[in-house]
Amino acid sequence: MSSVRAIVAKALPLCEPSPSEERRIAAVAQEAKALVDKQVAHMSHMVVGVVFGGSFAKGTWLRGDADIDIFFKVKPSVAVEKFEELGRSVGQDALKAHRPRMRYSDHPYVEAFVKNVRINVVPCYDVEQGKWQSAADRSPFHTEFIGRNFDDEKRRQARLLKKFLKATGIYGAEISTGGFSGYVSEVLVLKYGSFEGVLNAAADWQERQVVSVGDYDPDIVKGFISPIVIIDPVDSRRNLGTAISPESAGRFMLAARAFLDRPSIKFFKKSQRGPETKKKLLQNVLVVEFSHRERSPDIVWGQLKRSVNAVAKQLELADFAVLRSSCVTDEKKSAAMAFLLESMTLPPYTKKKGPEVFRRNDTARFLAGKKKPLVTWVDKEMRVAMLVDRKAIDARKFAKSLLQKAENSGVAKDLIAGKLQIYSGSGRKVKGVAKEAISEVVSTERLIFG
Repeated sequence: MSSVRAIVAKALPLCEPSPSEERRIAAVAQEAKALVDKQVAHMSHMVVGVVFGGSFAKGTWLRGDADIDIFFKVKPSVAVEKFEELGRSVGQDALKAHRPRMRYSDHPYVEAFVKNVRINVVPCYDVEQGKWQSAADRSPFHTEFIGRNFDDEKRRQARLLKKFLKATGIYGAEISTGGFSGYVSEVLVLKYGSFEGVLNAAADWQERQVVSVGDYDPDIVKGFISPIVIIDPVDSRRNLGTAISPESAGRFMLAARAFLDRPSIKFFKKSQRGPETKKKLLQNVLVVEFSHRERSPDIVWGQLKRSVNAVAKQLELADFAVLRSSCVTDEKKSAAMAFLLESMTLPPYTKKKGPEVFRRNDTARFLAGKKKPLVTWVDKEMRVAMLVDRKAIDARKFAKSLLQKAENSGVAKDLIAGKLQIYSGSGRKVKGVAKEAISEVVSTERLIFG
C-alpha cells in the first residue's frame, strides 16, 4: 500500500458519518420535509412536488457537516415575480418555529436550523432538462445524475475530496469562499475516478484547462472565462468553474502537489496559517473596520468583495502599492478590510515624466497641465521631467478621506453603517474580524507551503 493510500485509509473515518449520525440527520430531514409538504399542500395549482437535493440526497455529505436542501417544484407557468414570492414565503412559513432567515442566490430562498442542522428551502421550476427558467432548476437533475453514476465507493471518494478541499479552505461556491462546490467535487471524482485520480490530474492542470465527463462544443467553451473550465454534465452550455476564483484554483493545484509529495492526515483537518510574527509587515497593514446592518450574508459578502477591490484600486491610484488585500465579516454587523502595503507613508513629492522634447505640442500641454512643480528639467532621454507635491502621503488619512466620501470611493453606498475605524495592524491590539482580516494578508498557508 502506498503512503498516499495509507493516509486515505486513515482519513475515511473523518469523512464518513456514523450510522447513528446518519439516522439522526435522516430523521431531521424527514421532519423538515414534512413541514414543507404541509405548507404547499394547498398550492397544487402552483407547486407540483417537494424533493431532497444536494449532498444529503446524493449521500455525499461529510461527517459532522450535514446540510439538507429541500426543493419545491413550481409549475413553469408561474410568473417569476410569484416564483420569487414563493421562494420567500414557503420556507418562512414552513420553518417559522425555527427562526428562518432569507438568503439570496439568483433567487431568494430560506435557511433555518432544525435541531442544529442547516435546512435550505429552495424553489425551482418543474421543467424538462435544458428548458431552464431559474438557476435552481438544474439542481434536481444534478441529484439524479450523480445518483445514476455513483456507487458507494465513488461516494467515499467524493467525501475524501470534499474534506480535502475544506481543510484547504476552498470548499464551497459561496461568494465568501469562491471555491469548489459539492457538485463540482462529485463531477471531478466522476471524471478522474477517485480522490487520488483528481489530485494527480489537478497537479498537472494547464492554463484554461477543460474538464468534462462527456462531449462539449469547443466554440461554446471559448466564451467561458475562468481559470479552470468544468462542464456541467446536465447542461454542456454551463461552466461550473465560473464560481471558482483564481486564488482557489491555484491553491487547489498547489495543495494537490503538496499532498502527493508529502502525504499527511493534516490535509484532512482544519487548515492552519502561519504565526503573525512579522512586525515589519504588521506596521504596513492598513485596517478599515466598521459596522454594517444585518442582512443576507450573500449580499454583504458581495458588497464587501467589490468594496475591498475598489479601495485597493484607489490606493494604487494614489501610489500606495497594495501587495495583498482581504475582507472579513461575521455576517451579523461587523466587518473589516485589510491591505498589506509596501509602505504606510510616501515621500512628499513624486516624479512625473513627460514627452520627448521633439514633440513640441505634447511638451507644451504637459508643462501647462502641471501646477507649481517643485523643479523641472530635461532628463537623459530628452524627456521633460518634474517633481510635484503628492496629494496623499499617509495611507490612513487617505483612506479616511476616501471613505468619508463613499460616493466617490467605489464602496457600496449602504455598506458602512457606522463605527468606522482606520488604523495600522501594529497600532493597537486587534481582535475579531479585524484580526482575521490581518491574518489573511500577513500569514502563510502552512498546509500548502510547509
